[in-house]
Amino acid sequence: MIFKYNNHNVYYEIHGEGAPLLLLNGIMMSTKSWSQFVEPLSSLNQLILVDFLDQGQSSKLEGESFTHQVQIEMIASFIDYLGLEEINLFGVSYGGEIAIQLAYLYPDKFKKLLLFNTCAKTSYWLEEVGNAWNAASGDGLSYYLTTIPFIYSPKFFVENEAWMKKRKEILVPLFSDQAFIDSMIRLTNSSVGYDAVDELSKIKSETLIVGCEYDFVTPYYQQEQLHALIENSQLLRIPESGHAVFYEKPSLFVSLVLGFVNNSKSQFTL
Repeated sequence: MIFKYNNHNVYYEIHGEGAPLLLLNGIMMSTKSWSQFVEPLSSLNQLILVDFLDQGQSSKLEGESFTHQVQIEMIASFIDYLGLEEINLFGVSYGGEIAIQLAYLYPDKFKKLLLFNTCAKTSYWLEEVGNAWNAASGDGLSYYLTTIPFIYSPKFFVENEAWMKKRKEILVPLFSDQAFIDSMIRLTNSSVGYDAVDELSKIKSETLIVGCEYDFVTPYYQQEQLHALIENSQLLRIPESGHAVFYEKPSLFVSLVLGFVNNSKSQFTL
């Protein structure tokens, strides 16, 4: 389905019924990335998938330079368009950064907030990671080798060699597509200057924060910072997983999301 926003097409999908659960993608992802998760995540909830601008099947912002604000305003308009209330908002990595900003800008819209493998600020480390990606963008293989191995934990990468090689066969040609790479550069650059640290105390939604032992993109200390500054939050560290936790620990991922979103009781007297 298509949502029209400022003369741009925003692609989205809706699956199932129940309390709304809106997923915000990581930077290299799209709605297609969730194909294996649609069935379980829509079993109890109305699952809403959406491609950011410059991502997936949504319009590309060719020749433009933009910040997170473009995505924030688009998602806020999208939520109004759907007429949703008491949304459960999930964001991973780049999508988590957008989710954080939506949560403090529109605190009344979101019932529960799920932040996986994300951070409150584009640190110097993360900015340099983005610069490395951009510098490798002239060659599909170089871009793959600079990005993908570091998204997974070393153990998963080694133990799933056949799967990773199949991914490589798919991704190297995609990373050789100049239009795709131009979108990736714009998306990566849109995170430069992102800093929500001083705003985290404004988030009132019950929040689940998940980090991973071998996340080399958004290291675990960044999720600890989120937990320290978001008042009504819980923090979980997943061992033996990298940045792409939903691929490395899919059953655990689904259990955490469904359990947190659909648990009707947040206060327990022991």
